[in-house]
Amino acid sequence: MLKVYTVIIMLSLIICNSAFAQDERNRYALVIGNKNYPKVPLVNPINDAKSIAESLIELNFDVTLLVDVGYEKLTEDIDKYYRKIQKNDDKEAIVLFYYAGHAIQINHRNFLVPLDIQFGDSVKFMAGLYDINKLFSHIPKRFGLQNIIILDACRNNPFKMTAVEGSDKVAISDGLAPIRAPVGTMIAYSTEPGSSASDGKGKNGIYTKHLLNYIQEMISIEEVFKKVRKGVARETNNRQIPWEHSSLIEEVFINPPPNRDIPDLIGF
Repeated sequence: MLKVYTVIIMLSLIICNSAFAQDERNRYALVIGNKNYPKVPLVNPINDAKSIAESLIELNFDVTLLVDVGYEKLTEDIDKYYRKIQKNDDKEAIVLFYYAGHAIQINHRNFLVPLDIQFGDSVKFMAGLYDINKLFSHIPKRFGLQNIIILDACRNNPFKMTAVEGSDKVAISDGLAPIRAPVGTMIAYSTEPGSSASDGKGKNGIYTKHLLNYIQEMISIEEVFKKVRKGVARETNNRQIPWEHSSLIEEVFINPPPNRDIPDLIGF
């Protein structure tokens, strides 16, 4: 009888450990929302960032939330975020970066636009942009890290005519350029490269509204973005089509489902 009880207890422990094994990896998120630009304000980014942060906190992410940040604060906190992950030396982790706000493409390079961007002078304007490629230089090069970068950023392009006037005018293209994701990385755009996204009329932008609908579902991140794409495309009559580029090397879950496999009892 004692042997039977021992088997039952061991089975229970194995099932519990198996069910929550995927939850053991650390989960980090840096969430940024820039809205109140002096000349070109947006409607939803702060709400979007706060809503995403709340959803991720509920899923046990270690969340850093930034709103309405200028260049120095943006640069400093991105550096700090990735240094923390590097220092923690996780064998496996999910590392998420979410940005809502203005972003632009110049000469096939993509830039986040901090709140204190300076207009009128091309040198100051370019110096005040944050090159998205810097993110990739910060990401720790460890096999077990799975990086998710979400850019809800192509809301419109007011900078095309207002950023820099005269002979020094900077050639700013519509939308963002495609980025090749480093190994173990997925990059998600609110719309396809070269296109603009709607800022939305409700509490959240269209893209983030649909992302919030699915981000807590127990499905892979690829399935999350497929559902988001379908929802956004339907709502906008195909005027806005979210897009991703992925080099993930495993199936990633923002909200991992329990592992329901029952271990083989032979050998007890």
